[in-house]
Amino acid sequence: MPEENPARNSHRLMEIGVPLLSFGGAAFAVIFWITGATIDFRISILGCVLGSWVLAYLAWIRPKKDIVALTTPIYSFIFLAVPTDNLSAVVLELLYAVSLTILLVRLKYRFGRPGTALSDRKELAEPLRTYVEKTRDLWTGTSPEAAHHATVAFVRFAEGEYGEAAQRSTTAAGQPDDAGQASPLARAFMIVSEHATLVDQSLPRPAPYRTFLPEDSGMLAIPLPPAQDDDAGFYAALDNALLLLFSAAWNNSGEDRPHLLAVQSFAQKLLNP
Repeated sequence: MPEENPARNSHRLMEIGVPLLSFGGAAFAVIFWITGATIDFRISILGCVLGSWVLAYLAWIRPKKDIVALTTPIYSFIFLAVPTDNLSAVVLELLYAVSLTILLVRLKYRFGRPGTALSDRKELAEPLRTYVEKTRDLWTGTSPEAAHHATVAFVRFAEGEYGEAAQRSTTAAGQPDDAGQASPLARAFMIVSEHATLVDQSLPRPAPYRTFLPEDSGMLAIPLPPAQDDDAGFYAALDNALLLLFSAAWNNSGEDRPHLLAVQSFAQKLLNP
C-alpha cells in the first residue's frame, strides 16, 4: 500500500473541520435560542469565525488563489461586531455555515489540491516524455532565464491566466537568441502570446495569424494541416507552441520541473486531443 502523506491528511482534516466548526457553532446558537439561555450569542459565532479562517488557509495554500474564500474571515468578524437579535443570529449563522461549506466544495473542485503547486509525480508520463526527450537537443544554449519564461507562460496558460501568459510570452519573445535572430522558441512565445491575448480580450482570430516556418516542422509534435484549413492550422500552431515551451522549460530549467509536473496533464491533452 502507498504510504500516507501526512500533509495531505492534515489538509483533509481541515476540510472536514470547516463544516464541523461552522455548523457546530450554529447548532449551539440553535440550542441557546430554544432553551432561552442568556449567554451572548456571539460566543456561538466563534465556530463560524474559526471555520472561515480554516477555509481561508486552505485557499491560501493552493497554487491558484480563491479570493472569495480568502476573504471569508472578514465577514465573520462583521457578524461579531454587528449587534443583532437572537433569531436573526441563528439564521445568519446557519446561512453562513452553508455558505462556507459551498465555498469549500468550490475550492476543492475548481482550485486544485491544497498544498503547493507541485505534483506527486517525479517523472513525465508517455507520450510527453518521449516528445521532451526527442526535442532535448533543440534547446542547447537556451538560457535558464528563457526556460523560466517558458515555464511561467505554459503554467499560466494551463491555469487559464491568459493575461499573464500573454505578458510573459511577449516579454520572452522580444529576447533574440545568441545569433541575434528570432528562434523557433521565440516564434512559439509569439504564438502563445497572440492566442492568450485573443482569449483574454475575447478578440476574433486575426488574418493572417502567427504560425511556424516550414523549417520548424521537424520539431513540431503535431503536423500542421494544409494551409487552406485555417481553423485546424490556427489551433495546431498553438498546441505546438505550448509543447515547445514545455520542452524548453523541462530541458533547461531543472528548478521549474515540479511546477511543470503539476500541469503535465494539460500538456498530455495537447498530444492526445
